[in-house]
Amino acid sequence: MLSESTLIERLEEAKRCARILELDMSRHTIRSYIIACVIDNDIHINNIGSALTSALANPGHLLLGAFEKTEQHQKTQLLLDK
Repeated sequence: MLSESTLIERLEEAKRCARILELDMSRHTIRSYIIACVIDNDIHINNIGSALTSALANPGHLLLGAFEKTEQHQKTQLLLDK
């Protein structure tokens, strides 16, 4: 799990990128993409803008990556593997 300071740093970068890309941050889907970029620590902070751009065309990959980082997913995966 990312520290709060890291989450804030990543969120600020994601918001900056969203503004540059002129994304409507009031839209639920755009907010979900931003959150996914923030919590998926496999996405380097310098690549958040690229990830947001890719999500516009193919959101599944980004959302799945973030979902797999959640604690609930990881616990359920362990149960499934038993």
